[in-house]
Amino acid sequence: MIKVVIVDDQEIVREGLKMILSLHEEIEIIGEASNGQELLKIVEDQMPEVVLMDIRMPVMNGIETTKIMKEKYPDVKIIILTTFNEDEYIFEGLKNGADSYILKDSGSKEILTAIKSVTQGEMLLNPKVTAKVVNALNSLKPVSEPKNDDSEKEKLLETLTPRELEVAKHVLEGKSNKEIAQELFVTEGTVKNYVSKILEKLELKSRTELIVWGKNNKI
Repeated sequence: MIKVVIVDDQEIVREGLKMILSLHEEIEIIGEASNGQELLKIVEDQMPEVVLMDIRMPVMNGIETTKIMKEKYPDVKIIILTTFNEDEYIFEGLKNGADSYILKDSGSKEILTAIKSVTQGEMLLNPKVTAKVVNALNSLKPVSEPKNDDSEKEKLLETLTPRELEVAKHVLEGKSNKEIAQELFVTEGTVKNYVSKILEKLELKSRTELIVWGKNNKI
């Protein structure tokens, strides 16, 4: 059973998600909250594996809550619930450690797939959301950094094998392990091992950090 907490300030949204997820035996809803503060109280008593997190909420919004959750409970997976008019929050959520983004009007199958994907260490982005993420990343202005930092990053990149670099580029495109496996004609397990090695070599903790790091270093 995958333990899930739903966080949204609209009761109708929470009820809708509960109804959708209750149809799946592998999902257990252990709590719901209307803002980030309520979530933090819930996790003091019960620790979820996955949090479905709204962005715009009173008291404490989803971006701020994601940052706090990832600092205190890095193993908890955060799936951000987004709409088309929230572009400005997408990259902030990724920087703060969000594991996935799905649209609020996603169907049952996509929501379930997102939950299962993040528990397996993958990042699932709706194709329309992926386009927004890419646009947000491309709009970032490069930050000037000391040459020593640049040389350190170059050394880290040089530790990647050509195959690992190829896998990294696919991850940066928002592809799942299954999609990468199909592209490279290998098994999903092999891709998962590659991703783990890449994160280890680049001293990163998640696919989200890899996407941000890759953009900053122009992989």
